[in-house]
Amino acid sequence: MQVSNKVGQVDDMLIALTKRAVNMNTAISSFEELNRTIQEMGDIQEQFLDQQNLLLIAVKEIKTQIPAEAAQKVATQNAAVGLKINQLEDTLNKQNLTIASVTKSMVGLSSRIEKFEERLVDVKRLTEDVDALVTLEREDYLEVLKRQAILQEAQGGKQIIKVPRDPDLIFYSIKTP
Repeated sequence: MQVSNKVGQVDDMLIALTKRAVNMNTAISSFEELNRTIQEMGDIQEQFLDQQNLLLIAVKEIKTQIPAEAAQKVATQNAAVGLKINQLEDTLNKQNLTIASVTKSMVGLSSRIEKFEERLVDVKRLTEDVDALVTLEREDYLEVLKRQAILQEAQGGKQIIKVPRDPDLIFYSIKTP
C-alpha cells in the first residue's frame, strides 16, 4: 500500500517535473528569440550609426566645399520642403477626417436603405392587399349587376338599370361592345 502510494507520489512528481521542464524549455526558447531580436536590433543600430557617421562626414565635407551662400539656399529649400511636408500632413489629416465622415455617412445610408427596403416590402404587401380588395369589389359589383339584369328580365326588360355615379367607386359594364 505504501509502495503504491510512494509510486503514485513519484509519478505525480515526475509529471510536475515534466511540466516544469516543458515550461522551462518554452521560456528558454522565448529568451533565445528575445536574444536574437536584441542581436538584430544591435546590428541595425550599428548600421544606423555607420550611416550616421557617413552622413556626418558628408555634411562636414559639404560645409567645407559649399560657400555660405549655397548653404543658405539649401537651408531655404529645406525650410520650403519642411513646409510642404507639414502642409501634406495637414492635408492627410483632413482627408482622414473626410474619410471618417464618409464612412459614418455610408453606415447611416446603409441603415436608411435597409429601412427603405423594409418599407418596400410593406408597400408590396399593401399593394397585394389592395389588388385583392379591388378584385373582390369587382366580383361583388358584377354580382349586383347580374342580379339587377335578372330582375330587369323578370320584370319584362322595361326598366333601365340605374347605376349610381359615386366618384369613389369603379364601374364595369356587363355589355360587350
